[in-house]
Amino acid sequence: MPFIQVTPENLPEGGSKYSLQSVDSLEEEIRQALLRTITRGSKSSGQLRTAMLRKEYPAELVDQLIDRLTEVGLINDFQMAKDLVQSQLNRKAVAKSVLSRTLREKGFPKDAIDEALADIDSDSELEAAKKVAESRIRQLMKLEPEVRSRRLAGFLTRKGYSSSVVWAAVKHASSTASD
Repeated sequence: MPFIQVTPENLPEGGSKYSLQSVDSLEEEIRQALLRTITRGSKSSGQLRTAMLRKEYPAELVDQLIDRLTEVGLINDFQMAKDLVQSQLNRKAVAKSVLSRTLREKGFPKDAIDEALADIDSDSELEAAKKVAESRIRQLMKLEPEVRSRRLAGFLTRKGYSSSVVWAAVKHASSTASD
């Protein structure tokens, strides 16, 4: 039965509670912890890695097991990133920059983020901003036109849209609201 070789280089700061445990039993413990985490809710490989390292499991074993679970399809960062983008677009209508930041914070790899955001171009982002502006301007109709435009622009800016998209959407919504 192989044992993990303990050297000062492979110990985390403060030592490790897994220094003399067999690799096989440690692998099984990590595998079970990963599977429990996955069954509680979908997580990116980055989130899983962070969670396992927080439990002071050896990084090499964690990375190997995450790679294996990815190979067998239990972890799919690409599909999960696409699903997250779709749900965010449908629920919150946020800008591409906000979606990108959210995916990075959730630990998705860069190539999964790029693929998930590939379908969002400037035209589709402008159309989404126009829809949000049209629905929001109805709530602001009691206000003076300048105040209405300013508040609508602030709302769209907080959603992460660029200034050119914001002002195009405000102009569009203002013209349709006054019709």
